[in-house]
Amino acid sequence: MSPTLGKFSRVVCALVLAQLAGCASFEFTKPMPVQAQPVAIKVSGEDLSAWSDMPLGVYRVPNSQVVISGHQTGQAGALLFGLIGVAIVHSANASAGATMIRDAEKQLNINLNKPLQAEVDRLVAAGAFGPSVKAEPASAKVMLTPAIVLSYVSAQELRPYVVIRTSLAGADGKPVWNTRYIASSGAARPLLGPDSWLENDAAPLKASIQRSLELATGTLARDIAKPFPRVEDQFSVVEGHFPFVKPRLHVKGYPAAEDESTVTFIPKIGDVIVFAGVNVMDKSVIKYRLALKDDVIFKIVEDAKK
Repeated sequence: MSPTLGKFSRVVCALVLAQLAGCASFEFTKPMPVQAQPVAIKVSGEDLSAWSDMPLGVYRVPNSQVVISGHQTGQAGALLFGLIGVAIVHSANASAGATMIRDAEKQLNINLNKPLQAEVDRLVAAGAFGPSVKAEPASAKVMLTPAIVLSYVSAQELRPYVVIRTSLAGADGKPVWNTRYIASSGAARPLLGPDSWLENDAAPLKASIQRSLELATGTLARDIAKPFPRVEDQFSVVEGHFPFVKPRLHVKGYPAAEDESTVTFIPKIGDVIVFAGVNVMDKSVIKYRLALKDDVIFKIVEDAKK
């Protein structure tokens, strides 16, 4: 095992021990509370928080909702946590991200606010969110904050994820519920060159983002209309990549739903982890099974061939 992975594993062990000791909060695993008053769903117009939604060293593409991650070095387990750390490390890694995509920034000036609101409005009009969700006016609001995460899974290949931070405030403005809906589709590709995300005027990237946006928003609607089961001691294990983190991971959590091409999975991890929430994952790029009694919550799966 490399020194970086060794350090990463020690952090993971500390994380698991903290969760087992009851020190972690698991609010992001929960569905939206039942609301007696009408609820509206709106895009916030804000960006993901550098404090709570992203790890150190991510690079934000200027004038865009695209962020790049997985390129970071010298942080090990810090890649998991959306916490502000040492400014020098953060700046150095953000610069590395900028270098990786300097030739592609014009094509990565993407904003999801309008397409997300259009998809939400379509689903609300179709009744997909259930009877509690209405068009305005409404007493409570679910606010959606989207981003596109280009997450490296190897030195050259990355996978796009749509991440939607979801927050409900009551009529008094106080927060009631927070989580994330995260989706990705298809295999990883290089950013540039033949068979890349940006070839043909970024057609593959645009198609992946649209597909993932629809998956994440549709999953949000289904989870509000009829919450997915989250049954303690009825867990599954997924082995695959998650947004922001380069290593392949083994994660234990709730099996929420499954169809021909995707698995909807809710990791049983603390809220400080940047992929805590409801994850819609492409079956073709993961392994999944029912959890065994001795399965750990979280570990790195080292690739046999790098």
